[in-house]
Amino acid sequence: MTGIAIPERLKSIVTQRQADVDKAKAKRSMGSLTGAIGEMAMTRGFSNALLAHFFEKGKVGVIADIFGASPLSKISRTRFDVMALSEDFRDAGATCVSASPDRRLFRGSIADLATAKAANLPILTYDIVVDQYQILEARYAGADAVLLMTNVLGDKLGEYIARAQSVGLDSLVEVRNEVEIEAALAAGAELVGVNNRDVETLEADLTVCERLIPMIPADRAIAVAVGGLASPEDIERMARAGAKAVRIGSALMAAKEPYEELHRLLGTTPPDDD
Repeated sequence: MTGIAIPERLKSIVTQRQADVDKAKAKRSMGSLTGAIGEMAMTRGFSNALLAHFFEKGKVGVIADIFGASPLSKISRTRFDVMALSEDFRDAGATCVSASPDRRLFRGSIADLATAKAANLPILTYDIVVDQYQILEARYAGADAVLLMTNVLGDKLGEYIARAQSVGLDSLVEVRNEVEIEAALAAGAELVGVNNRDVETLEADLTVCERLIPMIPADRAIAVAVGGLASPEDIERMARAGAKAVRIGSALMAAKEPYEELHRLLGTTPPDDD
């Protein structure tokens, strides 16, 4: 794809992630995973949950991220309980949650995807996907959707979306500019996350979403605003820009009390304890 290249900050991460995947393949083959997935129950419908929330409530749905660290943010949290957080985020009003299978980059584990299902919400696997094996692994572990980065996958994006769809996973396809939006739509993306955060500087600029989301045809894809959302006003800005959902991670995982922080962001009040 002309104009799309892996950002410098991600190149070494992509190489390392591929090495990790190669080790996992040596322990369990893609064929074995595919066979096991064929016996599993259907996924929960990640995109449909976001769309249903938007039309039923008239407000953007929230994808609440659960992670201890990320190469795409400045957050570092050494202790966190995935089950408790997923339930807290559900109770505070999240429509979906995400968890990471990667220990090295995100301080997560593949078991976190199954653990997060305690909330009975659709689960996004928060990972830097470089190999189709990760899609199968995420599905087997309990995910309902997979994050695919346009600037990482390039010409392979369409194949990865198709592979995810073949095992019942929705794809949240992340973009950062006009060229990537065009590529994502051409590849068949139906859920497009526009990231306000510059992967090189880690700084967020909400005008990125305000500029790019109107370029996503509402009849072709659901627009999701990602990155730098830290107030109810920020979420409202994204809604005005045309987002039907927002994905929030840093603000929640940096907070002392993530449950209360999500309530604050949504403009709601936690119920009083009896």
